[in-house]
Amino acid sequence: MAFGMTLGLMLGINGLLAAKLYFTSNQVVLVPSSLSDGMVARGAVDRRYMEALSLDAVYALYNVSPNTLSYGRQVIERVSSVMERNSLLRRYDEVAEDIRDREISTVFAVERIEHNPEVLEVIVEGRLQTFLDTVLVSIERRRIQLVFMLEAGSVRLAGINRLQVSE
Repeated sequence: MAFGMTLGLMLGINGLLAAKLYFTSNQVVLVPSSLSDGMVARGAVDRRYMEALSLDAVYALYNVSPNTLSYGRQVIERVSSVMERNSLLRRYDEVAEDIRDREISTVFAVERIEHNPEVLEVIVEGRLQTFLDTVLVSIERRRIQLVFMLEAGSVRLAGINRLQVSE
């Protein structure tokens, strides 16, 4: 008798878990790989390294969901200059709070990258898709300016700005 009741209870619980899994949707956001440090040799900055650093920062900022926010924060902390790290992290935390509160996810698809190594700047242009749960609610073009500074023989992120998109 007790065995039958236990078996029935376990089957009921498994049925409820299966129903929850069936009615729950998941969204996967792929994150970029980590970068090794790039050096500045004889005052020349490696353009490929600045591009990789820019893409790492942009993906950390714009390919997010409430579950991946800690990873994005770690990336910004890792690629930022010492002088600007606190302000960049403070801005990231403000956006992260909004993402958590509204339970949104964003995905950024890069379309074009402009390099300006003379002033240590990279502009990344692409399309930002915003989702509520798994429903696409908006698609908009974004231009993001990433400003760098030389620090200890390397290049570090000093600023991130959203630029106007010319249609």
